[in-house]
Amino acid sequence: MPAERPQTERDPRARGSAPDAATVLFVGGGSGGHIFPNLAVLERLQALGARVRPHFVVSERPVDAHVCQQAGVDFTAMPATPLRKSAAGARAWWTGQRDTARKTRALLDRLDVRAVLTTGGFVSPAVAWAVSRTPGPALPLAAINLDAAPGKANRLVARWATDTFGAPSEGGSVGQRIGVPLRKTALAEVTPPKARWELGLRPELETLLVFGGSQGGSSLNGAVVQAIRRRALAKPLEHWQVLHLTGDSDREDVARAYAEAGVQGRVEAFTDAIGLWWAAASLAVCRAGAGSVAEAWANAVPTVFLPYPHHKDQHQRRNAAPLVNVGGALIVDDLIDPARTAQVLIGPLADLMTNDHRRLRMVEVLRTRRPEDGARVLADWTLRATGLALGLTPGLSKA
Repeated sequence: MPAERPQTERDPRARGSAPDAATVLFVGGGSGGHIFPNLAVLERLQALGARVRPHFVVSERPVDAHVCQQAGVDFTAMPATPLRKSAAGARAWWTGQRDTARKTRALLDRLDVRAVLTTGGFVSPAVAWAVSRTPGPALPLAAINLDAAPGKANRLVARWATDTFGAPSEGGSVGQRIGVPLRKTALAEVTPPKARWELGLRPELETLLVFGGSQGGSSLNGAVVQAIRRRALAKPLEHWQVLHLTGDSDREDVARAYAEAGVQGRVEAFTDAIGLWWAAASLAVCRAGAGSVAEAWANAVPTVFLPYPHHKDQHQRRNAAPLVNVGGALIVDDLIDPARTAQVLIGPLADLMTNDHRRLRMVEVLRTRRPEDGARVLADWTLRATGLALGLTPGLSKA
């Protein structure tokens, strides 16, 4: 693989006059957090009236197919796998990358792709490398890093990208800093009482939202269950109800624990209407993935973040730092053992559940300090990269 992206002519007009429509590859898979930002960019493009033919490139994990099918987008599942620390794992990774590069070249030939956006993950390096080797003018390739610290995949992709974008919390050097692209379905569009009523909850009760991401978070789930069983939360919970997204493996156990504790609420493995859940929330407890942090900020929900404890670089702590710094969130360490984590979680959680004034202050700072709409910035980039912006869609910024 080459050390860096070849520097060749990038003007989309060199590939022909402004097209009536343009095929765009949206690359990223392995979790909803890699796919949802691409869906957000596509949503903004469609709202602008852009004549884009989207094609998503994802992993073979079932969650990827589920998300793409629910969104109604065409997609190709690639055989790439994460790199494992063993000889067999390294061989599997190399084989997956090689085969993904081959499939990408065939896809590029078949679809006449005009631009590529990648949000990282283990599928992205092989796709980016194949894109960098296309003959002729350089195919516009946007490397989008949404975490505070780019992982190995994103660092590789950036070497072959024509443009780079990074989240506000990223400490490295990027071409442009943007807010995390969010779908409209991730944004609250109704009042809290109406959202609670639509979710089958009591409209007048304050609501705690708990989730660990699209694939759940077992240690987080266990810590919250342990916490609700403690006496310190018994009184606050008399005036609260809980919305809990568990992931597939923990749903039954968590639902049983709430029922036994007499806690009102709703427990689901997954939802396609996360914006409605955020709209219902007065307070949240969740992981600090880039998407979760961005959703908490955009919906102005005070949040207690429990960063995923197994990342060596602890980038989830850095993801949440901007919200903590403005006073809109707290960080509590996930100590892996649910009982120990519950012990350090109970104090901050009980304080926020009983201190209405503090929560309202947190809501206000989150509302007034939001970052710009990353989905719109990337939609504008896509229109320029494909040449669709040459005959401007009404309302499109030339900036």
